[in-house]
Amino acid sequence: MKLRIQGNSLCLRLTRSEVDRLCNEGEVSETVSFRSCGVLTYRVQERSGAGEAQADMALGLISVSFPAARVQFWLSSGEVGIYSQDGELRIAIEKDFRCLTRSPEEQEADAYPHPAKQCTA
Repeated sequence: MKLRIQGNSLCLRLTRSEVDRLCNEGEVSETVSFRSCGVLTYRVQERSGAGEAQADMALGLISVSFPAARVQFWLSSGEVGIYSQDGELRIAIEKDFRCLTRSPEEQEADAYPHPAKQCTA
């Protein structure tokens, strides 16, 4: 899972296996360890109930949750992502696509095929 923070926006990009894990287990997370013994964990999870996305950060954990029904619709619809807002923070979870400019050796095998690459001339 890739984490991108820019300004007041947060985007998490999930590979195919991470999307499967979110679908089957209701949660996916990653941890980054720093030399100073600090860790940053970021996770996406389903939650019961309705409403919009929620994002929180405490004690080195960034947690983003979406209503389970919205996540399940995303997984079955073929949509690229779920986009929402929590106060001032813009939140997105997206399927991670293969880069169009990397060589085949550098591609991430677990990434989704890029939609532009699927077009035929």
